[in-house]
Amino acid sequence: MNRPRIAFTNRWMFGRGVLDESVCKDVIRCVLGIEAERIEYLNAEQVLEPAIDSRGVRMDVYAREANRVYDIEMQAGAEPLIGQRFRYYQSALDTTALAPGKDYDELPESFIIFMCAYDPFDRGIPLYTLERHCREAPDLTVDCNAHWIALNARAWDALPDGALRDLLHYTQNGSVGSDPLVRRIDRIVTEANDDRKWVSKVFYCVSTIEENDARRARILERLALKKGLEEGRTRGLEEGRTRGLEEGRAQGREEGRAEGRAEGREEGRAEGHAEGVAAAEARYGALVDRLLAERRLDDLHAITSDDGRRAELLAEFGL
Repeated sequence: MNRPRIAFTNRWMFGRGVLDESVCKDVIRCVLGIEAERIEYLNAEQVLEPAIDSRGVRMDVYAREANRVYDIEMQAGAEPLIGQRFRYYQSALDTTALAPGKDYDELPESFIIFMCAYDPFDRGIPLYTLERHCREAPDLTVDCNAHWIALNARAWDALPDGALRDLLHYTQNGSVGSDPLVRRIDRIVTEANDDRKWVSKVFYCVSTIEENDARRARILERLALKKGLEEGRTRGLEEGRTRGLEEGRAQGREEGRAEGRAEGREEGRAEGHAEGVAAAEARYGALVDRLLAERRLDDLHAITSDDGRRAELLAEFGL
């Protein structure tokens, strides 16, 4: 049976490629500009469990060298709560990196790199460097030696010629180009795809992918329904005010009494608000159901923040 080629964005393939120490060091150099020394610890699919009763963190590639640790993750599908994911991975790194009785100055410098096949923040920036700043004094940076980097493969062409541009281009569509690092990664990907035993294991190890898809779907459904409820309330209130004013005036003219105007406004406002909320919730619920049924998680993510895309999808499904 012919199986499709497993791409670099597959988490197992990504782990196999970056598990090569020279590739890992070159990826670190390419993304961070750091010349890593000999990596002392390197493991794909590293599971860190900070506490017995806590949720474990399954890291794609966890590397350690001298006084630094690196967590390099591949994000092929849209992650609706990427900030919370960064936060939880950081907590796992820090909790497991500091032995009991050790002081805070012994915490190693840490880097969490998410290589995203999509734009995680919808700003069109190829590399997002996320650091801690003081809101009241934006020039004040909290130097905690923890760095978060999100790469946006879709914006690869916004970078100047070089290794990072080629790496993101390859991540986005498999274009090899001339960069030595990308060529080395593609050789590993090709060799892995020729390893039919390994490929079979990857295709049968679908539980983690299904769990991640189900988790993202749950989150996106909650966010979409919340957005729909908020919009429904706003629309209902606006429609209620308009109807209340119109009916209040009409009733006031007919009855000539101020009580009639007040009752009309209140009744119209309540009726319009209820109808607006019900209609908006019904449309959003139907849209969420259709997107979930078709597994369109990117679009489900989009309707929580992109009003234009939400309107397009409502029109697409005739809702």
